[in-house]
Amino acid sequence: MTVFEAAVCPFCACLCDDIVVQVEENEIKDVRNACALGMRKLLSYKENRLETPLVRGEARGYEDALKEAIEILKGADKPLIYGLSSTGCGAQTVALRLARRLGGVCDSTESLCHNLFHTLQPEFNLFYTTLDDVKDKADVVVFWGCNPVHSHPRHLSKFSYSEGRFIPKGITDREIVCVDVVTSELDKIAKWFLRIRPGKDAAVCRALQALVGGGAAMKSVKALAEEAGVGVEDLSRVAETLKNASFGVIFYGLGVAASENARDGVAALFSLVETLNETTNFAIFPMKGHFNVVGAVMTFLRETGFPFGVDFSGGVARFEPGKTTALDVLESCDAALIVGADPLASFPKEKAKLLRKMPLIVLDPFETLTVEAATVAIPTALTGVEAEETAYRMDCLPLKLEKLVEGNMPSDMEVLLRLQDNIEKA
Repeated sequence: MTVFEAAVCPFCACLCDDIVVQVEENEIKDVRNACALGMRKLLSYKENRLETPLVRGEARGYEDALKEAIEILKGADKPLIYGLSSTGCGAQTVALRLARRLGGVCDSTESLCHNLFHTLQPEFNLFYTTLDDVKDKADVVVFWGCNPVHSHPRHLSKFSYSEGRFIPKGITDREIVCVDVVTSELDKIAKWFLRIRPGKDAAVCRALQALVGGGAAMKSVKALAEEAGVGVEDLSRVAETLKNASFGVIFYGLGVAASENARDGVAALFSLVETLNETTNFAIFPMKGHFNVVGAVMTFLRETGFPFGVDFSGGVARFEPGKTTALDVLESCDAALIVGADPLASFPKEKAKLLRKMPLIVLDPFETLTVEAATVAIPTALTGVEAEETAYRMDCLPLKLEKLVEGNMPSDMEVLLRLQDNIEKA
């Protein structure tokens, strides 16, 4: 029996690194410290697996499938490589270099989720912090348009209301604020809960900014409060809480970043944090989902200088949101290689139809909607369970994902290297 005392959970971007995994006869028998989501991923890793390579729906050998994939990529004028958020940094690096070699487009799921964080951030004076600093120092924590109880179950107990170096009593030393369009479990632990109208995040931010900054803008607070469907008194109490923080943090989710007025909402959040930093210390965090979506961003930045959606078809790396991301290039691309994602389950319907029209190569450990539609589907090892890799936590901390059990499939990086080597020899 082998016991991993500090394994890293490859479920979400919290990358909890205190997981105890018991392995016996090359099977995971017991998992401790993980949340229900992480525990299910680790204990049920053998379920719904893609067992054999498929070419046009028929079972084939690995060599046949690789040969078919290579022919598709070599014959494409502008292939798309997409996904990369549920695989390791090694695989991400090879995928980017393969896209450059092929003169294609490489993009991650970040372009669909928290793209505005990267495109708007340069316009504001924001500062960086870590989840450990949040745990040790934050006396005000705001959850805006997100519910970590469901999406990141251990985020609260590990960072957001746990005991820290300068917050010895944990939740009792913290002020928790929740802003959302629906009630949730968070409103039971939050001191202040603002239920706002959908798409009115910017109005709430501007009202809070006016209350924090004072001055002539105070005249607009009542109108903004009415627009958002919240009371001025509630906003005033929240503004006082934010102003009186010695160190605060706002975690925002897709409730803002994917809302009807997402750009205005995210920009207003950044502006609010900028105003707060004139008198106190505040940081802001997007609540990342996939376990290595941050690693994809870091890898893209290291390799190209851009965070996602890079087009190499012109001979140089080009990044232009709205033109070079996956959803924008589907009509101009003539093949796709999907790694660590299931776009047919997540793309808008019309975009998914465009993707289905082109030859699809899919690397995935599991049977998915995208695998079902693939021209070539190649089963791979499950990263962080059957394959060792590196991943980045949502605060950009790199962590090693260990191989917990021996699998019988190659890793994403191994398959991508095979594709790259064969294309370079051509």
